[in-house]
Amino acid sequence: MITASLVVIAIVSGLLYQHQIQQYEAKVRDHGVALSRALSSAEYAQLVSGTDKGSLMRNLVNVQNNEDFAYGVIVNTTGEKLNETTSAGSIVPAAAMPTEPFAWFGEHNLISPGDGRQIREFFAPIMLDGQLAGFVRIGYYSQPTNILSGQISSLALMALPIFLLTTLSYFLIRREIKPLSQLSQKMEQASLSYGVQVAAPMHGQDMGDFIQRFDQFIQLVQSRVSNIDAQAASAQTVTHLLSYKNKKAESALNSIPDAVLVIDDACIPTFANQKIEPLLSVNRDDIIGQPPQDWCKNKVVLEFLMRFKSASTAKHNASIELVPFDNPDRRILVSAFPLFSPHDQNTLFGMLIVFRDISKEHLAKQAGAEFVSHVSHELKTPLNTLSAYSELLLDYSTLAETERVDAVNVIHGEVERMSALINNLLNISKMETGTLQLARKRVKMQDLLQDAFDSMNNNALGKGVEISLKIPPDIGSVRLDKEMFRIAIDNLLSNAIKYSNAGGKVTLSAQNLDNDEMQITVRDQGIGISPEDCEKIFNKYYRANNSETTLRSGHGLGLFITKQIIEMHHGMISVNSELGKGTEFTITFKAQPVQLEEALAA
Repeated sequence: MITASLVVIAIVSGLLYQHQIQQYEAKVRDHGVALSRALSSAEYAQLVSGTDKGSLMRNLVNVQNNEDFAYGVIVNTTGEKLNETTSAGSIVPAAAMPTEPFAWFGEHNLISPGDGRQIREFFAPIMLDGQLAGFVRIGYYSQPTNILSGQISSLALMALPIFLLTTLSYFLIRREIKPLSQLSQKMEQASLSYGVQVAAPMHGQDMGDFIQRFDQFIQLVQSRVSNIDAQAASAQTVTHLLSYKNKKAESALNSIPDAVLVIDDACIPTFANQKIEPLLSVNRDDIIGQPPQDWCKNKVVLEFLMRFKSASTAKHNASIELVPFDNPDRRILVSAFPLFSPHDQNTLFGMLIVFRDISKEHLAKQAGAEFVSHVSHELKTPLNTLSAYSELLLDYSTLAETERVDAVNVIHGEVERMSALINNLLNISKMETGTLQLARKRVKMQDLLQDAFDSMNNNALGKGVEISLKIPPDIGSVRLDKEMFRIAIDNLLSNAIKYSNAGGKVTLSAQNLDNDEMQITVRDQGIGISPEDCEKIFNKYYRANNSETTLRSGHGLGLFITKQIIEMHHGMISVNSELGKGTEFTITFKAQPVQLEEALAA
């Protein structure tokens, strides 16, 4: 019986030792995984910053109450230690951390650099703002330190007389199960922290019940870890998707030609595209998250933004026209649009503020209004003249012959003036709609310029202006639309005569250049043009704003039409002028030689 008892005790002891080793390994893995993941999910600042940065790790280690705990250490991505907690006599071994995301959670075996004992280390990543900031490393000794001492005492007691063997064995087994009961309670507490309770014992606190509860706990931990991994992967995917959508939306808003500002219901900007910086003279980073009073220097814009703090005002579109202090000719249209929830039109997210530069539209409207005024004046003056001389001709029988001729000549001249204005408007309309087609044909340049000179000579003489023509005999001929090119030359000559004072001189000249080019120049000694006006003189409806110009009639179309005609002939026109000394317009274009034309025709 003693032998049998010893054999039974030996078998039970061996099985118990093996079970405790397995239990220890499972416990170590359970504790290691739970502790590493608990620290991995903690805030980065709790782990590496502050005076109590190690308190979280120490508290979790104390809760485990594991005698074979070796160390816990926080390292950055380069392996540098940021925080550590070790047991007495333990030294943290060096270890290379994985670089691939799929291997960030795991375990490996290491050797303690102090006593050479095997260490089982568990590691998990530490994230900061969605980026890998380091790892948490938890180490346990692979071999338990006190399991043999308990077994030796048990075997010594089993050497007692046979009649005490069973009783002593019972009490020894009960004593061995007691720590397992404590561990079972800890497992139950841990499972309750996960929101799940393991099954209650069916036959009291025996080994079978403990193993059943332990298996349930391990399955619970594994399920919880799997769920956490799935949630982490799903959250990471959602984060990447939201980041992509945000970048896509930001790129679209940055590509808009207008300045865009998004404010919330408290008038705090949440987004501003790059075009807002030069418009408001403020850095975009200084706008986001700051109240308008801190960055908006323009009182008009500030008052416009602050009105949307009212819920009733914020639900309607609004706009104002802004004139910058540093540029009174510039106009900015500031428009506000409410941002409603796509699922609930009563829920307001904020306002979309759009700053649009409407300077060109404003100038166009202003120029259009001025053009209507000029055209009205240009038409009204000849109409008044026609009315006066037509009334004069009603008394035809009482008029002398010279008076009749003068009246008819005046009427004819005013009709020509009105006709020229109307023709200019028609030509502009055709140019802008693309319906004006050039009828090119071979034209003798000398004849063309001579005709233009002759037609303008009487007009020049009537104003006391001398006009001269300088054309070399070998000027040759070119292919162009004679009627349209004649309009361009006439416009330049008429302007030169108009803006010359009595006694002035106007010169029309032409010359051949290299590379089969021809140049035509109209030069006068009139009032001249300022450098600022020279940059705008070819704009439609534009007229210089000075007293000398306003005294002379005009509608701002002649030079615009001239430039369009020259460019349609693949040429260019330039101006060189000085106030009080005169102006020179130069036309340069390609003159196709007759020989080349004949060769192409052949």
